[in-house]
Amino acid sequence: MSSRLHPILIAGAGPTGLVAALTLRQSDIPVRIIDKAPRLEVGSRGQGIMPRTLEVYNFLGVLPDILGKAVPLPKNHVYKLPGGTEVLKELVRAPRSYPTPGIPFFNNYLLGQDVAQGILQSHLEKYDCQVEFGTELCDFKQHADHVETHLVKHNERGQIPETAAVSYIIGADGAKGVVRNTLGLPFPGETRGDAGIVADVRLTGLSRDCWHTWGDMGTLACSAFPRWTHDDDVFWMSLAGKEVPFDELMANPERINDYVKKATDRSDIKITEFLSLSRFKWNIRMVPEFGRDRVFVAGDAAHVHSPTGGQGMNSSVMDGFNLAWKLALAHKGIASPMLLQSYTDERLPVIRKMLEVTTDLLDKTLAKDESALDRGRKFHQLDINYRGSPIVLDQRLGPLTEAPPADIYTFGQLGSVQAGDRAPDAPGLLDLKDSSSGLTSLFRIFAPAKHTVLILSASTPLADSVIDVLRDYPADIVQSVAVLPGRVAVRETEVLPKADLIVKDTDGHVYEGYSVDPWKEELAVIIVRPDGFVGGVGNGAQTVKDYFQRILN
Repeated sequence: MSSRLHPILIAGAGPTGLVAALTLRQSDIPVRIIDKAPRLEVGSRGQGIMPRTLEVYNFLGVLPDILGKAVPLPKNHVYKLPGGTEVLKELVRAPRSYPTPGIPFFNNYLLGQDVAQGILQSHLEKYDCQVEFGTELCDFKQHADHVETHLVKHNERGQIPETAAVSYIIGADGAKGVVRNTLGLPFPGETRGDAGIVADVRLTGLSRDCWHTWGDMGTLACSAFPRWTHDDDVFWMSLAGKEVPFDELMANPERINDYVKKATDRSDIKITEFLSLSRFKWNIRMVPEFGRDRVFVAGDAAHVHSPTGGQGMNSSVMDGFNLAWKLALAHKGIASPMLLQSYTDERLPVIRKMLEVTTDLLDKTLAKDESALDRGRKFHQLDINYRGSPIVLDQRLGPLTEAPPADIYTFGQLGSVQAGDRAPDAPGLLDLKDSSSGLTSLFRIFAPAKHTVLILSASTPLADSVIDVLRDYPADIVQSVAVLPGRVAVRETEVLPKADLIVKDTDGHVYEGYSVDPWKEELAVIIVRPDGFVGGVGNGAQTVKDYFQRILN
């Protein structure tokens, strides 16, 4: 039984599952995505979108719709108690940054998770794939070439069982999901008890120009965000602290108004309707491996942590994006044995570090440490890298040019781009095959379905030596881009490289950003993976061969 005859099953239609599904469908991989909920549920939940997630949305083609509804993080008014109306301090938790040639999206945004999911779903439907709501994965059994699954569909006729063969499973079904438990993956960590109640509500008494906050999370705190995508009276609200009787309020939601009044010392703020209501605990856990054989976990099914720092949804999206391109090659039957293992190899250390950072921020927040208010750019996820991964390759010879300035192409103190790093953008690229199309950029060229091989050289024979080797690889998974330095004056008689795309680096951002000297008569090869990370770096055709030997069978 060939696994290529069966779809990949994704359990869970949150951002993790939807990003994975959209990435797979853009590679023409058959997908079933299911969710046990009867419909898309109202709920802000993971509403903070970090810059690296914006880049992923850009690659997937959904960013314009996301930015159309998203808003920057508003100013935060912390009110003086008692009284609850006088502003004690005004905080700017995410100071505005400005785009650079290598980092076009340098600010974070807010968008309710339900709205973001709706946008992702609408794009997924363009690839003839719909979320199967009311469908639950109950059990599965792995075989050598497929996975046998047992599903139940819930509808007005009752429960309809189904047995289906799938090629692989992505468990994006949350911390209490079936996939991790059935797979037998431990979930070590700690639970620190109740943290808070969160709800999407209709209320009266608050303005919509800021984020409102009262009290402290250790004893009793209340917070309210306007939901700008909804009616003017819709807010996302939270109650936290040891004085909150969580069991009682969840059983009797109407009493939440009493504790809102107690936390804010204001009688004019009244909840008139609950659109969603849930409680959460301080859970800090992660799996020791992200999959076994043909079944993988991602997002909350693999790691849970404090919401401080806004890393949960963003890290989950990165899980799905990292895994999906690898599964696409595996489904086509051309992945190397180490490719799927690299999902654990690459994501495990990233998530371990994320748990450390968010837990430290939680501890500081509960201790009323003022430094917890400065979230900083370390949460943007632009410095996440997979250096040292078994599937990346760095063969660059000779000294590098001087590293570009920090936060221009690479983030923080990462220095020159290396294999395993996020691939920086570079604008000002002139398409020499179609100059009428105007200038483009690397982020418009990178594709979730293909490796992009950047060939940096002024010499056509040198560039063609790489392009000739690339012909040995499937055209649907690799694209070649010859990048001529800005110093080259292209004449009508010029013989150009035989690449899929030929561009001139008019402003020098590719050569500067990837630390290549445009004045030397030499060759540099940068292989950018479908997930926008640098997979291979070198100085010739052998780099292509050695890199793809790690990726393909």
